[in-house]
Formats: sequence, C-alpha cells, structure tokens
Amino acid sequence: MSKRLPLILDCDPGIDDFIAILMILAAPERFNLLGITVTGGNVSLDHTAQNALKACELAGRPDIKVYAGCPAPILRQLQVEEEVYGETGLKGVQLPNPTMALQTTHAVDFLIDTLMTFPQKVTLATTAPLTNVAIAIVREPRILDNIQEIVTMGGSMNLGNITPAAEYNFYADPEAAHILYTCGKKITTIGLDVTHQTVTSLEWFSELDALENPVAHTLATMLRAFYKYDMKNFDLEGGALHDPCVIGYLLDPSLFKGKDVHIEIDTSFGIGRGRSIVDWWHKRDLPINSHVFNEVNVKGFFDRLTDLLARYENPRGVKA
Repeated sequence: MSKRLPLILDCDPGIDDFIAILMILAAPERFNLLGITVTGGNVSLDHTAQNALKACELAGRPDIKVYAGCPAPILRQLQVEEEVYGETGLKGVQLPNPTMALQTTHAVDFLIDTLMTFPQKVTLATTAPLTNVAIAIVREPRILDNIQEIVTMGGSMNLGNITPAAEYNFYADPEAAHILYTCGKKITTIGLDVTHQTVTSLEWFSELDALENPVAHTLATMLRAFYKYDMKNFDLEGGALHDPCVIGYLLDPSLFKGKDVHIEIDTSFGIGRGRSIVDWWHKRDLPINSHVFNEVNVKGFFDRLTDLLARYENPRGVKA
C-alpha cells in the first residue's frame, strides 16, 4: 500500500467541490485529509461551510474537521454563482442539516498552524477563490517550505467562463491568485482547457444510478439539475466537472498532460481582470511558475470517479 498523502482541501462547495470532497473521502488509503478549509465563492461562506459539513456527513465521516475562512475577496465584494449551482450551492437535492459543527479556528490560522507544525510536507489542493491561501502566505511565508505541491483549479489559456477573459476562481479574487503565482513556488494548474473536456452525460448518470448507493444517487440528482447550464452557455456536451479534476490528478497524474510555463494574473480593473496569461510558447522568457495541463484522459478520469463512488454503500440517507 502506498504512503498516504497529507492533504488540505481549500474549497467553496458548490456541487463540483462537493464531489471533490467525496472523492477524497472514498480513498482513505491514499489521502490523509488533515482538514477542509472553505471560503466564500460559488455561494456565500455560510452555505459553502454548511455544504462541506454535509459532504462529510453524507460520506459517513463526521470526524473530518472543517474550517470557515474568508467570506469575501481581498478587494471586492464576492460575486456568487447562484445561476449555476442554485441558492444553496447544491441544486437539486435537500440534504439533512449537518450534526457536526464547524471548527472554531479560522481557516487561515489552521492553514498556517498546520503547515508550520506538521511533520511531513503537505499537499494543498485548491478549488475555490484563493483568498484563504493568499492571506496565509502573506501572513506567514514560511508555510511554503512545508508544502509538497499546490494543485489549483483555476484559469484558462483561452476563453473565460465568468467574463470573456477570466475563469471564475481567478476572477473572484485576482489579487489572491497573483499572490499565489508570485510566491516563488511552482503551482500545478488545472484550468478550463482541461475541465471543459470532463463533461457529464446522461449515460454516466445512469451508471451512477446503477450503483444503487445514496452517495452516487445524490450526485446524479445534483448533476442532472445543472448539466444543461454548460450546454447552453458554453456549447459543451454536458456539465463540466471542474474541481474533481484536482483530485483525479492527485490520484493518477498520468491522466493529465501539460507543460511548464509562466502564468501572470491580470489584476487590472478592466475587461481582462482575473485573466490568467499563460506563456505557452515561452515568448516572454520569464521564470517558470506553473505546470499547466491542457489534455486529460476523459475515459480514464470518469472510470476512476465511478470506481470511487462505487465504494459508498450506506452512509447517511438523503432526500432528492
């Protein structure tokens, strides 16, 4: 058995973050999940925090610690995405109120304390606006020394999904993304170029239903409720699974292909705000600060995800 990866997930559930949590918890032999930190993003912090707790309880893991963090970006008000994921962030299902409570420690304090004291290097997976992570780096830059890898869902080499230029997570807090990409550590970046390839289908929903477990059924119900949004707005063949790609990469890096590049984040206040400027052809001769993926083995990704969801049998029930 391989050594368990010490992991912190910084997220903003949201359906796709919700799936990412369930993927991690389905593979306890692979991940030592030290904690989940949440920020405002897809929906308000109140909802994202509750949704993270609900994911843990649905998975039958009330022992997981969840820490609420920054409710809004560094400079501007939060722009939520209710049209995509619904008012609560979990469109299509009604989950029980969680019985487990949030931790009283702020997410930024947890990040700093854990990364300064944990005896092994920790992997940081981020699937949200980068506010929590950026504030932690600014407050205590030494945390970078104890991070094995930062894997971020964000950005796009081509078109945006919140503005013509920008992907949502980077647009929501460009200053935070700028802090991350200028911190001196190479970031593993999974953007829309990959996640718009990993789209759901009615056939896959049927596969989930056939698993006959409450977790898979809940996710199929959620995903059916929102997958037409991407079809309508981005000409995709289904709903894009953005954040699960981060966990898919951590489970099997061979599913993804890309290259080392320099990324700059546009922090202007014009139409380009939040854009990730990816120097794919090294035209600027600037230092490498990211490994960016642009290809994914879609079948391999969905096979892996389906296998993980098949592991759930009888966690806490839900009402779709």
